[in-house]
Amino acid sequence: MKTRTRVLVVEDDRTSRAALISLLRLSGYEPIAAATLGEGFALLEKNPRFVILDLMLPDGNGSALLAHIRKNALPIRVAVTTGSMDYNAMLANSPEPPDAVFPKPLDFDGLTRWLDANEHPHG
Repeated sequence: MKTRTRVLVVEDDRTSRAALISLLRLSGYEPIAAATLGEGFALLEKNPRFVILDLMLPDGNGSALLAHIRKNALPIRVAVTTGSMDYNAMLANSPEPPDAVFPKPLDFDGLTRWLDANEHPHG
């Protein structure tokens, strides 16, 4: 049996987080979830391959987690999800852009296509 690829979901909305977790499980991924920026930072120690990151979190801007991943050259692909139309302003303090941006309401098919395409980018 293949090892399931771990995906960290950082989303404060309980309904959105639960939907993402279900979608990821059904798509063959191993989701781990955080409701806050602090939890997201703590769960990086579980070495996810992907992070699905909401920008507007109760304890800060999700772009801080993206900046940390880039600054430390962690081998993690990051997809930002946001309900804000001006996500460029939300990402202003991040040194590099995310690998993908998915506006809310989330296009689940598009997200799973992106995950599948990036799971094994060289094979």
